Order: sequence, then C-alpha cells, then structure tokens
Amino acid sequence: MRNTLKQPVPEQRSPSVESRVAIHRHPLHPIVVVYPIACLTLLLPADVVFLWSGDAFWADVAWWLNLVGLAAGLLAAILGISDMFLIRVARRHVSAWSHFIAGVMLLALAALGVWLRYPEPAAAGWWALLQSAATAGMVLVVGWLGGTLTFGHGIGVYGHRERDEASSADRALDE
Repeated sequence: MRNTLKQPVPEQRSPSVESRVAIHRHPLHPIVVVYPIACLTLLLPADVVFLWSGDAFWADVAWWLNLVGLAAGLLAAILGISDMFLIRVARRHVSAWSHFIAGVMLLALAALGVWLRYPEPAAAGWWALLQSAATAGMVLVVGWLGGTLTFGHGIGVYGHRERDEASSADRALDE
C-alpha cells in the first residue's frame, strides 16, 4: 500500500520531445485537434441522415460541422506546424512530414465541403456525402500518423523530467 499520493516515476522512460507550443508544459496542438476530429467525423453521419430523411436541418448541421471543423483544423494546423518547425528532431521523422501533408489534404477536403455546401447546404446532396466520406477517411489517416508521432516517437508531448529531477522537485514541494 502506498503511503503517499505522489505520482510514481518509473525507472526507465521512453525518450520524448516536449512540445514547444504549450501553456505550462501542456501541448496545445493535441488539445485543439480534438475539435476538427469531432466535427469532420460527425459530418458523414449528418450527411447520411440528411439524405435518408430529406430534412434540411441535417444539411445545415453538416454545413456548420464542416465550417467549424475547417476553422478548428486551421488553428490546429498553425499550432502543429509551429511545433514541427520549432522541434528539430520532429523534422527528421518521415511520419511528421506525412502527417503534415495528410493534414493539408484533410484541410483541402474540408474547404471543398464548405464550398460545396455554400450557399444552400441541402443542394449539395450526394456530392456532399462523397466529400464527407473522403473527409472521414482522411481524418483516420491523419489521426493515425499523429498518433504515431505522439505515442511511437514521443514528439510534441507533455514532456517529463528525469527521475532524479522529479524526485527533487517533489521533495521541494514537501518542505
């Protein structure tokens, strides 16, 4: 039984590279990226429901999901690109460049969706469904590549202190 609530620090840790675009060591790109992932993934079900029901409400939902997904994706892209060019080792990974290129393709698909749905979201019809299906597939690709960077290579993560450094910081807090 542990007699303290302090976080245990393992003897061995995998190497990681701390994010440079962070607030109090919390990386901003992984925080912001959940919004375009959610919006652009929910785009496909909204289009399916619209085509199935014929209710224009769902076309409007798809329009807003697409627009918010594009805007949030652009913000996430700015943060991710900043991290990529501020972390030298990240630029050496093929998966970083693959994630970057796939992300640009995803933003292009999202921009296509906004263009297709403007000014009348219900008029896009089957073209919107095709675009949202391609967008959902690209979200999977970009997410997979981003996960490889984070979990496989430890790039742009929270970062950690060495065991001795963490222990001395904990002792300083106790005093």
